[in-house]
Amino acid sequence: MEKNLISKNNSHIIVIFLGLFLSIALSTYYVSKYDKYLLSNNDHQLIKDETLYHWIEGAKIAKEVRQGKNFFLSGDKVFTKPLQQRIIGLYSLITGYELADRWEQSNPRVSLEGKLPYLILQSLFYFFSVYYFSKRIIKIMPKRAFLFTILFLCLEPTMFQYHSSFWTESIYFSLQLIIFGMLLEKRINFSYNLLIGFLIGILFLQRSGGIFYIFPILLCSFFLFRKKIVNVLLGMISGFTIILILLGSYNFYKTKEVYILPAEGKYSVFIYFSILVAADKLNISPAEVMEIEADKSLQWIRDNNIKLDDKASSTKIKSPFKLLPYFLNEKEKLKFYDYIQTRQYALLLDSPLTTVKKVIIQTMHLVILNPIHVYYYNTYRGLNKGDVEFFKSQKHKSWIPFRIGYTLTIYIFCLMGFVALYKKKQFYEFYLITLSVLYYVSIFGWYGNTRLFAPSLIYLSVFFGVGIDLFLNRFKKFS
Repeated sequence: MEKNLISKNNSHIIVIFLGLFLSIALSTYYVSKYDKYLLSNNDHQLIKDETLYHWIEGAKIAKEVRQGKNFFLSGDKVFTKPLQQRIIGLYSLITGYELADRWEQSNPRVSLEGKLPYLILQSLFYFFSVYYFSKRIIKIMPKRAFLFTILFLCLEPTMFQYHSSFWTESIYFSLQLIIFGMLLEKRINFSYNLLIGFLIGILFLQRSGGIFYIFPILLCSFFLFRKKIVNVLLGMISGFTIILILLGSYNFYKTKEVYILPAEGKYSVFIYFSILVAADKLNISPAEVMEIEADKSLQWIRDNNIKLDDKASSTKIKSPFKLLPYFLNEKEKLKFYDYIQTRQYALLLDSPLTTVKKVIIQTMHLVILNPIHVYYYNTYRGLNKGDVEFFKSQKHKSWIPFRIGYTLTIYIFCLMGFVALYKKKQFYEFYLITLSVLYYVSIFGWYGNTRLFAPSLIYLSVFFGVGIDLFLNRFKKFS
């Protein structure tokens, strides 16, 4: 047995170092090629859209701390994913890099330095997390299944690509692996589960989708511990609650309002789904639905005696979100977000059949793996104003057969592992993995964005490793 463990350790450590080396090489390539400006010297080719927001907010945090402000109280109010910008701010403070030349929200500008060290540190954190996870999973898996699980975590391209990007995924994956590894220890003491709950809260701070992940974990814990559940339950909930209290306190400090879910999370369904459902029902364009909703929003503002900036009256409002700059009071703006959140569900309930149909279609799209996202995002996004978006291009269409074939291949092995793990009666691991995957499908199925399914691959890696091992065993019998 000891010899077996040594063999497994030697193999998987080599794989981890190989993954780290390749990740650093890819990061070096991306930075050398894309750390530049295009389009009148304003649009950075590597950091843009959401990643630009986090980078600039992180630069602001570092700037305020250098001016003497407390690190934890610096920065703006929470709009989306508060941890990512804190990490970037901390990185700037530790390394001394000035990450932005301009901080103005309307026209920010990224500095042309400091990208590669950040990506290297991000990769180091991820592959350390893989190593930590491997020390836990090695105890419950056969040698070859274990090795294929680690191979999947280190080299599967859908996940691998994000370690060389500035999206939130890589750090999120790392946190998932640490939590997953701790859960496999099956400890019942309070302090250990307090730490797990705390880390689940940190997971939520990194991406809003982690907010409800504590529930499938608690469900699995009830199944495993039953009469010994009290310490586990109190520990996890206490740790998670500490993070929510800290976040709520920060939001109160910034806005004089206590709230947990970032503003972005209150209207995502409205923008990316509800409007499409309403457009189908009314047989009009999404832009026309937005104009209708803008009129309803203005009526809501009048009904609630909310005053806007005088400039709003002279502007044609074609979207509810065009109203946001005209709010004079932050508290009233937060109420408006709540109104939008209510409207997004009202639109869905008005068309239940269309809603269900679209959820099914979007979910089918969600689970198709996309190992080329970061490359084409870096290469094409924002390259030429007016160009068709990549996902609408012919090149995107030409990749679809490959992506479907690749996805089916991965899922076939995962299905084999799914069945094998159940037959082995490893029920805790089986349900923890299954419920974790279903969690991400259920909260993001309506959106259909393949990037949001990537966290599920962390859990599917175990099914994949067991499935490959089973396949090779059967192939050996027939050969």
